[in-house]
Amino acid sequence: MKFKLLLLCVLGSVAFANAQFTVTDRSGNVLNDGDVIEFGVLTYPEASFEFYVTNDNTTNEIYTRIEYVQETNSTNGEFEQLCYGLCYNNLMAGETVPPSNEGALVVGVGETTPMGNHFYNDDPGNGTDNIDFVFAFRQYSDPQGTIETGTPLLFTYRYNPTLGISENNTVDLTIQSTVVSNELILNINEPINMMVYNIQGKVVKQGQFDAGRQIVNVSDLSAQTYIVQFKNQNGNVQTTKIIVQ
Repeated sequence: MKFKLLLLCVLGSVAFANAQFTVTDRSGNVLNDGDVIEFGVLTYPEASFEFYVTNDNTTNEIYTRIEYVQETNSTNGEFEQLCYGLCYNNLMAGETVPPSNEGALVVGVGETTPMGNHFYNDDPGNGTDNIDFVFAFRQYSDPQGTIETGTPLLFTYRYNPTLGISENNTVDLTIQSTVVSNELILNINEPINMMVYNIQGKVVKQGQFDAGRQIVNVSDLSAQTYIVQFKNQNGNVQTTKIIVQ
């Protein structure tokens, strides 16, 4: 099993001039300017940083984007996936999500963006040095996102290969086939929890299973690739990609 380490400021939210939004992670921790979110794994969804943007303006909607600012030590400068409203892959430094020709993402008065927005890197770099990707949450005064307002919130998504720990702590199960139509067949030797994610990072199926041969009905899932995460009672995690035809 590998793990991720969240290096979040412990002093709470920092006040920015004219800032009208708050960014939190899935546990409700506030993302502050200068924070580093650090991972020691490249598999999805373990290496995915899911986030939520809340409009703190009590009277008006706000217009937002995220900019991929810069990188250090990556293989080719690309960031694998950033989802904010929609998902965009293979971003290069200087690009924004949503792109400049699509307008800014609107967050209504008092609203929080839904599940599914996340950052995800799968670049191993040279396997020794940290890989840093710097991003900026930006706010605009117009829906097109042409006039920036306030102070951007910058943070670093970091892959630290030294955080990895032994791969021997896995979940004791086998999958009969990772290409399926209606049924996913599992041979399980210990109680587990299962979470199935689509490529946008949203949970589409989950369950708890005891040891034995288990059949999971996936006929309700559309034909595409999914990520299945299994976790045992010791907290060990195994992640597998499946294809539903």
